[in-house]
Amino acid sequence: MERKMRYIWWGVLVILLVAAGWKFFLPHKPAVSLEKTSSNREIVVYIAGAVEKPGLVHLPVDARLNDALDHVKLLPEANIDLMNLAEKLKDGQKINVPYKPAAQLPEGQNSTNQSGIGANSPNGTNAANTANTSNAANTANTANNVSGTGSNLININTAGASELDKLPGIGPALAERIIQYRNEHGAFSKPEDLQGVSGIGAKTYEKMASMLTVGP
Repeated sequence: MERKMRYIWWGVLVILLVAAGWKFFLPHKPAVSLEKTSSNREIVVYIAGAVEKPGLVHLPVDARLNDALDHVKLLPEANIDLMNLAEKLKDGQKINVPYKPAAQLPEGQNSTNQSGIGANSPNGTNAANTANTSNAANTANTANNVSGTGSNLININTAGASELDKLPGIGPALAERIIQYRNEHGAFSKPEDLQGVSGIGAKTYEKMASMLTVGP
């Protein structure tokens, strides 16, 4: 009887040792559970620039730039050729989608067209004189506006986004676009150059023409 009880105690001891070893050496969570927890991690990036609605985008930890752009609607003037779509992103990163440069006429094209008018049209001289008169009148009007409004004019070469936003027809997106155009192409030589910014046409420019200056 005593020997039988001894075997029973030895059996219980072996079972306890096996259970303790299993709990100590094996991971508490299965590999599948660990892999699932890792896959649930994500990063958050901010996308601005030539997109319809700038904002935050949630992505997997191994996301690339192309994955982020799939979550936003790009504007027609977005220039993604300047971007590395294979770039690996990191949490908290800001992505600025650049704009395409505004189309500009080659140098000398305007003067060539004017020469053609003078040579082919009997009224070419009158047309040239009329154009010169109109330009002189616009210059005079600009000078009068500057002297009449004084410090109320907004210098489009130095104004920040909040100041540009005060112009009629200009919202936060267009204000940022003006600053980006200024950084890429240099200072505006005259207020009319503002029409080179994508989204600012002749009608929009007319609304703000009397409020602009490029002076120091």
